[in-house]
Amino acid sequence: MKTIAKNRHLFFLALVLLFVGLGSFGTVALANYTTVSISASIVNVRSGPGLSYDIMTQIQGGSSVNVLADKNEWYKVRLSDGRIGWVASWLINNTEIAATSELLATVLVPSANVRKENNETSEVVGTASEGEKFALLYEENGWSQIQYNNKVAWILSELIEISPGSIQLAPETVDTTTVVADDANPKVIITMDGVNVRSGPTTGSAILFIAEKDEEYELISESGDFYKILYEGNKEGYVASWLVETSKSLNTPVTASSTTTLAEATIVIDPGHGGEDPGAEGTYIYEKEVTLKTAEAVADKLRSAGANVILTRTSDVYVTLEDRAEMSNVNNADLFISLHYDSTASGTSATGFTTYYYADADIPLANLVDDHLADALPLQDNGSKFGDFLVTRENEQPSLLLELGYMNNDSDVKTFNSDYYRSLVAESIYQALTEYFQ
Repeated sequence: MKTIAKNRHLFFLALVLLFVGLGSFGTVALANYTTVSISASIVNVRSGPGLSYDIMTQIQGGSSVNVLADKNEWYKVRLSDGRIGWVASWLINNTEIAATSELLATVLVPSANVRKENNETSEVVGTASEGEKFALLYEENGWSQIQYNNKVAWILSELIEISPGSIQLAPETVDTTTVVADDANPKVIITMDGVNVRSGPTTGSAILFIAEKDEEYELISESGDFYKILYEGNKEGYVASWLVETSKSLNTPVTASSTTTLAEATIVIDPGHGGEDPGAEGTYIYEKEVTLKTAEAVADKLRSAGANVILTRTSDVYVTLEDRAEMSNVNNADLFISLHYDSTASGTSATGFTTYYYADADIPLANLVDDHLADALPLQDNGSKFGDFLVTRENEQPSLLLELGYMNNDSDVKTFNSDYYRSLVAESIYQALTEYFQ
C-alpha cells in the first residue's frame, strides 16, 4: 500500500509539473518582449526581413517599438497601432536584445473566432480554421495574442496548440532590369589586342577566349560595366565596356534599388593607403594618417544617421587595392567612397579637391557629391572627372574616389589637416547621400 500511495503521489506531481511546463509557453512569449527606441531620424518598416520587402510605413527617430523576434539582422517589431513589421537591426538603439525563440499557435478546432481584444464580447475580426498556424506573441488570462493579417489579435488559448516555430515569409526578391539594345544588330568593336571575354560580368569571371583589336561581336545587353555579347553563332560572353566601342549607344541602364533612405544603406568608406604604403608625404604628415582620420569622421556622421558603414581599414595596416574593392562587392555595398589626398611630382601650385568616377552610371552621383563639397570646403573645387583607379574600376557597386587637397601644398595641408575640415567633408558627404538615397 505504501508503494501504491507513493506512486500516486509521484503521478500527481508529474501532472502538476506537466501543466506548469505547458503554461511556461506563455511566460516565454511574454519574456521575449523588449521595448527599444529607434536611433535613426526616420526608418522604414517593411513587411519582411529584407530591403526588397514592401514598405508598410515609416516611424520617426525616438519612437518606441516592441521587438518580438530577429532574423538575418532584422527585428520583427510591433508598432504602436498593433501592426507587425520588420526594421533593420542597425537602426535600433539597443545592444542588449537577446535572441528570441519564436512560438507557433496551431488551431485545433474546425472554426475559431479571432477577436480584436482578449474577451468574449470583443469584435470578431476573422475566423481561423483547423490546422492554421499563427505567430504567438503573448498569453494572458486564457487568451493568446497572435499575428493575424499583419496585425495583433486574440484567440482563446484552449483552441490552440503551442509549439516552437515561426511563420515562413515569402522569399525576398530583388528587382533588377537588364536593358537591351534597341536596334536590330548592334555591335561591339574591340579597341585593343588581348581583351578577355569572360563567362560573367565581373573581372573575376572565367576567361572564355581572347579577343583582338577590331574584331566585332553582336551586342545583347549591358550588365554594370560589362557588355553581354554573342560569339560563334549562339554562345554568350561578357567584355569590359572600357575596352570596346559600340556601333550604337545602349539605352541608359535602369537599376531598381530598394534602398530608399540613407539609414538603410550599406556604405564602404576606404581610407587610402596604410601600413607599408604611406601614400603622399607632406611636410610633417603622411597621406595614410589623414585619410584614416577623415574616414573616421565620415563614418561617424553616416552612422549617426543610421547607415551601416564599413571601413576598409581601421588602423595603420596595409590593405591591397583588390581587397578594398572586394569588400564593396562582397558586402553588396550601396556605395563605395575612397578617400585620398593628392600630390604632384614637383611644385606646389596645385590646389583643391577633385571627385573621380569610373563608370558613366556614377556621373550623377559624382556631380552631386562634388557640388556639396564645393558648397562647404574652403579649398578650390576642381570638379568631377573620370579617373581610372583600381578600387573603382574593379568595383561592381556605385563608387567614387575623392582627392581632398594637395599634400605638397603647405597652404592646402594647413587647411585640411584639422578636425574642422574633416567635419565639413563628413557633413557634405552626409548631405549628398541623404539626397542621393531619397
